[in-house]
Amino acid sequence: MANFSTHITVAAAGAGLLSVLCLQVGLAEPREALLLALLGTIGGILPDIDLQHAYPSRIMFALFGIIAAFMVVFSSKNTLSIVELWGVGLATFGLIRFPIWTVFHQYTNHRGSIHSLVAALFFMLLTTAFAFHVLGEIPFMAWLFGLFVFLGFVLHLVLDELYSVDFMNTRIKRSFGTALKILDWKKREKSTALVIATLFVWAIVPDSRAFWDTLLSPETYRIIGARLLP
Repeated sequence: MANFSTHITVAAAGAGLLSVLCLQVGLAEPREALLLALLGTIGGILPDIDLQHAYPSRIMFALFGIIAAFMVVFSSKNTLSIVELWGVGLATFGLIRFPIWTVFHQYTNHRGSIHSLVAALFFMLLTTAFAFHVLGEIPFMAWLFGLFVFLGFVLHLVLDELYSVDFMNTRIKRSFGTALKILDWKKREKSTALVIATLFVWAIVPDSRAFWDTLLSPETYRIIGARLLP
């Protein structure tokens, strides 16, 4: 299994390169390109949120807590005092970072259902829905945000599988096959819950026709080819 430093470095590099490509061919503005790079990097460490004593898990839940805290504070009524707003924000952060984090790890195990392609799809759809419904992004950009999370997530799984092969001694480690998988068939209840959650999020994502039309358009790749080299 690749370590945290490897995952975040490779994910940041890959997401950065792709975000520059999107910027140069007109698929994203500078602000959006920066967010794409960030989301791709986050996707690159997401599969390790089920590792209870790992930095990615603590970092991700702390980040979720901060985002949720700001959303709750900004949506609160102006009648609240500054101290009350501080209290609401801290309470929201604490709830996500500690109790929810603890409960989450009671029902997950590392390289289980979260370490799968279905989980990658779930986080892609969740990001897309969040970007559209909460951030107010247009459908195309919301789907592009989700795609970057998906690509970063899958890159993490691929790296873990590559690190399961000892190329020097030409042998395959026991961990091979536990990272890049469709689902965790050994944990059927958890995998079923993940599939249900994925279907639920799929029901609330925006229309994807503009996204796929652009992604599969020959004109898009003609522009990429024209801008790729000096």
